[in-house]
Amino acid sequence: MANFIQYVVSQEDTIQGIAQSQLGDMSKWIDLAQFNNLRYPYIVDTVEEKMKNPNHLVTVGDTLMIPVSDDQTTGLISKLSTATQYDKEEIYALALGKDLDILPLPNGQGALSMNGEVLEMKSDGKGAIKTVRGLRNLLQSLYIRVITPKGSYIGHPEYGSEVHKYIGMKNTEENAALLDLEIERTLRTDSRVTGVISNGHTLVDNTYTASFSVSTMSLEQAFEFIVTSKANGPLVLLDNFRY
Repeated sequence: MANFIQYVVSQEDTIQGIAQSQLGDMSKWIDLAQFNNLRYPYIVDTVEEKMKNPNHLVTVGDTLMIPVSDDQTTGLISKLSTATQYDKEEIYALALGKDLDILPLPNGQGALSMNGEVLEMKSDGKGAIKTVRGLRNLLQSLYIRVITPKGSYIGHPEYGSEVHKYIGMKNTEENAALLDLEIERTLRTDSRVTGVISNGHTLVDNTYTASFSVSTMSLEQAFEFIVTSKANGPLVLLDNFRY
């Protein structure tokens, strides 16, 4: 496991300033950005700006992971070796990121079904915007990546998938197999994903359902990514999240 410390982004922070204050070398800002999978402009002032590229931007209150050398972590390694399960889960969650909860809302067709056409921010019930982190954040990020038509995201021509080309096609085993391959390919494009295994698909009348086992960079953690679609309908996430 890479050695790292946590840093919460503050007002007026820049990626270069954080590199200077935390690593003692402003020129290491590139390493810091790569370690956290950030892209220009890296740190933005508002949530609205972050939402233009939520997977690769951070704002005030978000947590960055700062890679540090062995001599900077003399006491850290021993602490990690004796960390409680809760501490380890916190580390994994930080490594996989935190973001606004914009997963689709239930569409009324069952507690586990989600409407793939409704993405919106939610309240946490305490006057703040609801967030997701860790594996749940990764699940959300992957779903958004899969349902976004490749090439539609201005400035990021390789982001997204070709899934939309298959939706509405005749429900045949050949088309379903091609859709499996495209979803698996798209899942693998996220840098936090270390492996994807297709568990196969089912075709019932005009409905396609597929399951994938996704392993992550957080060591032994993994989860199932399950989607379904009716003919001419959106690709829907089945929220039976388990790992």
